[in-house]
Amino acid sequence: MNKIIVSFKRRQSGVVLIMTLVILLILTLLGTSSIQMTGISNVMVRNSVDSNVAFRAAEAGMQIAEAVVENETSLAAYEANANGKYEAHAVGETPRWENDATWDGINSVAVDYSDGYSQPLYMIEFIRTIVTDEDTLNLDNVGGGTGEDRIQIFRITSLGTGKTESTKVLLQSMYGKKF
Repeated sequence: MNKIIVSFKRRQSGVVLIMTLVILLILTLLGTSSIQMTGISNVMVRNSVDSNVAFRAAEAGMQIAEAVVENETSLAAYEANANGKYEAHAVGETPRWENDATWDGINSVAVDYSDGYSQPLYMIEFIRTIVTDEDTLNLDNVGGGTGEDRIQIFRITSLGTGKTESTKVLLQSMYGKKF
């Protein structure tokens, strides 16, 4: 019986060792890929949080700017084209909100909001006055009417920044107001 065991031991060629090494290699690859997937997931979550912060900042700027427009009683500030209040650009001109210089803090208005990398900024543009159907025959306010059927249209643009400087969200809305 000893001879059978001895001859059996001689016929083994290390298959178990090779199979064990292959299984260890597969487990190592699975572990490494799961670590990489976790890292990628963390980056995705961080970017999502950053963009949400930027969006909330832009919304805060939008709400403040809408309150400013709601309190307006004349268009004089928009005729000056300064301090974040402008008349609309001419056709063919690059819109102010597309120009990086608009967002330098001098040509736009900062909002007190501290969640992001920097404070949100906004600008307001007077687009035009719309005459409603009730006032179309009284274009020059002839006859002493109040002109209350005229709606001033404004474009509000707000720029919010996330937790990092590179994450930015730009929101726009149109706002109509009767003076």
